[in-house]
Amino acid sequence: MDTSPNKGKILLTISGSIAAYKAADLTSLLTQKGYEVQCLLTENAKQFVTPTVLETLSHFPVQSDLFGPGISGTEHIRLARWADLIVFAPATANLLTKLALGFADDLVTTIALATKAPWLVVPAMNTVMWEKEIIQEHIKTLLGRGACFLNPEEGTLACGEAGVGKLATPEKIFEKIEGILNLKEPPSKPLLGLKLLITAGSTISRIDSVRYITNPSTGKMGAAMAEEALARGAEVYYVLGLDKGVVRPNIPQSAVNQFHLFTVETAEEMLDIAFGCLKKVHGVIATAAVSDYRVKNSVTHKLKRSSKSMSLELLPSVDVLSSLRSKASSGQWFFGFAAESENLLENAEIKFKKKNLDFLFANPIRTPQTGFGASTNSGFLFQRKKEAIEFALTSKKELASKIWDLLEKEVKKTPSHTLLKTRGKNEDLAYL
Repeated sequence: MDTSPNKGKILLTISGSIAAYKAADLTSLLTQKGYEVQCLLTENAKQFVTPTVLETLSHFPVQSDLFGPGISGTEHIRLARWADLIVFAPATANLLTKLALGFADDLVTTIALATKAPWLVVPAMNTVMWEKEIIQEHIKTLLGRGACFLNPEEGTLACGEAGVGKLATPEKIFEKIEGILNLKEPPSKPLLGLKLLITAGSTISRIDSVRYITNPSTGKMGAAMAEEALARGAEVYYVLGLDKGVVRPNIPQSAVNQFHLFTVETAEEMLDIAFGCLKKVHGVIATAAVSDYRVKNSVTHKLKRSSKSMSLELLPSVDVLSSLRSKASSGQWFFGFAAESENLLENAEIKFKKKNLDFLFANPIRTPQTGFGASTNSGFLFQRKKEAIEFALTSKKELASKIWDLLEKEVKKTPSHTLLKTRGKNEDLAYL
């Protein structure tokens, strides 16, 4: 046990989630490792964990009231200045919203506004709540202001439903805390200086003002590829087709300035934005499920229901990947994705050659484990002049890591993307 004192001062703020019980284990782990921990409870958190437990483990009184007998009018300032780090774990949807909007209606949110210490936000909530657009917007807002996040995990939730929403384990939260407080070696950045264009999500074609055609892509693979690239130091221009259920990458505080998000609806809009980014990047990763057809005669009003049949005339949409490839500069490389329902290898090889790609990942979509919206994937990776490499079923996050392990080596072999020292004031590594 590490008993060295004063490794850091942490305010652990706990909000009203069933996951609040894990705060006791986190408090115990932090104190054993030499941190000073003071716990703060929101009013609803008192329904899930008692102050006595936390006080026994932290050796500090637990506080929850902004005003009251024996509470100084400047107690929130004292605590705000005391902390080296504020950890919100678990952070409910309600607390996320308050933090994003700058509320200061209790002790926790008032301290949050009054502190200069960094934030670590560790959400926990039902999957539907987590995926709500308003919650994702609040997360984006907080990331943009410099907050660090540790996203919830996937599994069976307290309500009995399965999905993303479980609080990260105390061990993972502890590792994140140590990383934020610079108590570990910083991660290597092998892709520092590399600039990427990544397309993700689905595109739509409107029939009228309320109806459209699309596909079930959620953008999870694109998000995983972007997150891994950012973690390795790359700069990402991310063109995301928005529809219900589409997810966005989780951007850590350290990579906020490396990530540029553009949202679109149609294939034509995606191509237009992507063209604007193309001249800035070294490579393109096309994970987006672009609709192959568009409605010829869409209308701007709502079509009224009728007992008569109606026909839609569909025209081919723009081919985003092929169009980008045709405008590529010398040395730019292209990575495509192919979702196939049959003859996986044969159809993938045809696409690989037809679109003149450098890399292509082909996955089957007939099984729930590898279809649209799944959190797992498997398939084959094609490269020029090499045999296809098979990847067994794994999470999309792990798959992205494995793909980048391989892609990183191949990209460095390309003469126009060799790692060289630049003569800037920071002497950073850059792809030239």
